[in-house]
Amino acid sequence: MTDKRKIHIEDEYTDPFAEYLRDKEPDRAGKVYAWQTAIGLQDVDQLRPSEYLLNTARDHIEGGISIEEVRLRIEDYYEENKQHGPERTEEADKVSVRIAEILSENSFAFSPVYYISIHKRLFQDVYAYAGRIRDYNISKKEWVLDGASVMYGSAADLRETLEYDFQMEREFNYADLSMSEIIRHLARFLSGLWQIHIFGEGNTRTTAVFFIKYIRSLGFHATNDVFAKNAWYFRNALVRANYSDLGAGIYEDSSYLEYFLQNLLMGENHELKNRYLHIAWKNSVYSNKKQPIKQPIKQPIEENNLLKILETNSVSSRTKTNILRLHDEFEKEKVFGRGDVMEVLGITQRPATDLIGRMFKLELTEQIKGAGKGKYRFVV
Repeated sequence: MTDKRKIHIEDEYTDPFAEYLRDKEPDRAGKVYAWQTAIGLQDVDQLRPSEYLLNTARDHIEGGISIEEVRLRIEDYYEENKQHGPERTEEADKVSVRIAEILSENSFAFSPVYYISIHKRLFQDVYAYAGRIRDYNISKKEWVLDGASVMYGSAADLRETLEYDFQMEREFNYADLSMSEIIRHLARFLSGLWQIHIFGEGNTRTTAVFFIKYIRSLGFHATNDVFAKNAWYFRNALVRANYSDLGAGIYEDSSYLEYFLQNLLMGENHELKNRYLHIAWKNSVYSNKKQPIKQPIKQPIEENNLLKILETNSVSSRTKTNILRLHDEFEKEKVFGRGDVMEVLGITQRPATDLIGRMFKLELTEQIKGAGKGKYRFVV
């Protein structure tokens, strides 16, 4: 990775719309937050919007034009100006407008169809495959991993995996959870959804927009500039939540993503610096001494073997988390059935049955005869 990229990673965020927040007008503030997030999210791919887009967005914030008129102006601008400056500026402008438009809408549906439709809306006429599930496997070199890649979902199972993750989340019961437990669970759902990487490109921006809409449907008011200021940290946190290298003592770590969500949903003030996420980061504590860097904890031999099997078979982050939780609960001694899985994970019959079948197929469990129908025990 070049020095230029490393410098960019720690650039200070400059808010192009800060002056509009001083007057405290609710309607104007809502527009500002939508634009802050829309433009800030382009940073996950190091894209920068044009001055024309920023000025047009200001017209919208001031009430001079509607969001639909913004979209039409940007489309006309690029139709008339084929030579428009820096590479991919057109993508940054068009996708920013579409994100702001979606975030301004009250409609939402918690479904794979809606998730896929967001990608189609964001990237129509930008990517030829907008709204299409990829049919090839991918890997991406990550700065934060020293050039290594997360193991993304297999092309053969993408739709099935996506539907499974949605079903598991739909069945999850948030009742009686503390805020820290809710944050932890949301981090697992978010990282698992992103890890599938169902599209060829644009996964992070699509996932971020869907997640913002989802948490709003849960009653959270995520109308602040955390995404705008920390979009690149957000992506790196997703990477770290889905990467392990057992030989090097590196394990999947969702704590970075939890810090981000605590800032976003709880108004916390954790210091979100990209260098803290790099696998070679040596400091033992953050500079504000509030967040100790987690040192790798050596896992038991059985769990190491379990993790190796899960990594080798490209198991989704959500499924992996659930299997590890069951393994921690039952270990190799306890015989369990569907009811036990439902109780531990707080899920219903169908996802519990599917998970038991998946564990058996992966040869993580054995069926116990004489203990009743559908009884199993871990063998690793």
